[in-house]
Amino acid sequence: MPGPKIKPPAAPDPKTQALLAELAAPATKPERRLEIGDRLAELGDPRPGVGLGADGRPAIDWVAIPAGDFLYGDRKERRPTEAFRISRFPITNAQYQAFIAAGGYREKRWWEGLEKRIESPADSKWKQPNRPRESVSWYEAMAYCAWLSDTLKLEVRLPTEWEWERVARGTDGREYPWGDGYRAGYANIDEKYANAGPSYLEQTTAVGLYPHGASPEGVLDLSGNVWEWCLNEYKDPSRIQPGGTGSRVVRGGSWGLFQHVARAAYRYGYGPHDRYDYVGLRVLCVSPIH
Repeated sequence: MPGPKIKPPAAPDPKTQALLAELAAPATKPERRLEIGDRLAELGDPRPGVGLGADGRPAIDWVAIPAGDFLYGDRKERRPTEAFRISRFPITNAQYQAFIAAGGYREKRWWEGLEKRIESPADSKWKQPNRPRESVSWYEAMAYCAWLSDTLKLEVRLPTEWEWERVARGTDGREYPWGDGYRAGYANIDEKYANAGPSYLEQTTAVGLYPHGASPEGVLDLSGNVWEWCLNEYKDPSRIQPGGTGSRVVRGGSWGLFQHVARAAYRYGYGPHDRYDYVGLRVLCVSPIH
């Protein structure tokens, strides 16, 4: 049975156009953004990179990140990165469901090299197809990347935490994707906890609802919404091999945490088997498979 699809219309109808215009306005309050995202899910979210293509495959909106140096960590150490592409949004429910529908949990080859094979998916807490898929372990995120590589004929994987941080802070060492200092209404976090703002939605939102919070290259949701799995281990960041049971890095904070945790340089770790309703994934593409 095919997974749920978000089928974009040839041209958005007036209702959808009005919602998208409201979403683009920085003054739109987070509570209203939540409503807009769910309404777009009902109408058929037309935004590129949110759902599936006409062929039923995840339609990833890739953003090119050029090679070069950037400022890494709280100490702002200069570090080089190679060129790559990264998904503009975290992987959505619709895009992950395609993996499930294709037998991703039954096909052993997607799990090769991993310490553990997960037998079945957990239910996502929020079902809207344009919300980020959460309750996914690192093992599942890795298997998804293996399946997506084969499906798209691209070399797809999780980003390392330094690649992730390069995307989130650009090359100028900024504290947040949009610049230095937290700005109220720029991310789906708990703003009330540390008096950063008036909003706390207590749940995920559809991806990409805070366009004014974009990174320098236009990547969205790098602060808040869901933590994002990275490739490398937490205790030994140089270790990127798939084997082992050591904790893996997550970046970006989540809907239930405050602004300090949503900084571009903040790092945390969870066990590779852990599933939480505030942890999801974003994917990176290195090159086509020849």
